[in-house]
Amino acid sequence: MKQKRGIIITGIILAAITAGSFTIWMMPQTTQTKFVVTDAAENLDGIIEQQKTISDTMSEEYSRMLEGQITPDNYIGIAQISSSQVNSFIISIVQSDVPEQWQESYSAYMDSLRAYNSYLQETIIIANKLKENSAADITEDKAKAESILGDASASIDASYKTRP
Repeated sequence: MKQKRGIIITGIILAAITAGSFTIWMMPQTTQTKFVVTDAAENLDGIIEQQKTISDTMSEEYSRMLEGQITPDNYIGIAQISSSQVNSFIISIVQSDVPEQWQESYSAYMDSLRAYNSYLQETIIIANKLKENSAADITEDKAKAESILGDASASIDASYKTRP
């Protein structure tokens, strides 16, 4: 009888622990993570330098794809990774708790990152067209991609102009 009672008590304790853990795990997280930035200029400059490295690399890879030096599939893989990195920069800016005088500059640079991501998506569309037909007419697509890249550059300029 004592052994049966011990097993029942142990089962109840395990069920309570499991239910408590599950309840805590299922609770929605209502707090948004914010990173306090002590030097807003240095933080933004760091993001800009990292994005410039990605942009330079993607420009080279895009040219190589158009020249037939790499396959559209290879380019698509590289562009998707770069897009993911740009998304992480956007998240970093959103989660940065910067002084009010820097918010406009950060917002403009975030617009630039979003435009650059749109540019990457447009180049992926071009790569897919070339994958399907290497002689496809991509003139309009290239013009659209360049236009989006121009928008990204304009947002970068706006970010620099709104720095305190």
